[in-house]
Amino acid sequence: MSTLSKEFLSRMRGRAARLTNEPERGSITLEQVIWTAGIAVAAVAVVVIIVAAINAYAGQIPTG
Repeated sequence: MSTLSKEFLSRMRGRAARLTNEPERGSITLEQVIWTAGIAVAAVAVVVIIVAAINAYAGQIPTG
């Protein structure tokens, strides 16, 4: 085995060991993504409700 491949394997084993030692790693990022998606869905729902209310009110205005 060459020195380069030994170094590569050593680094990969080190990374794998760090990941298994930190099971919570990345959970903050995933939590932030879920919260962001939830807030975005809520914002779109609010906009849809407001537009529907405006259109319903506009439909009641006599035009003629």
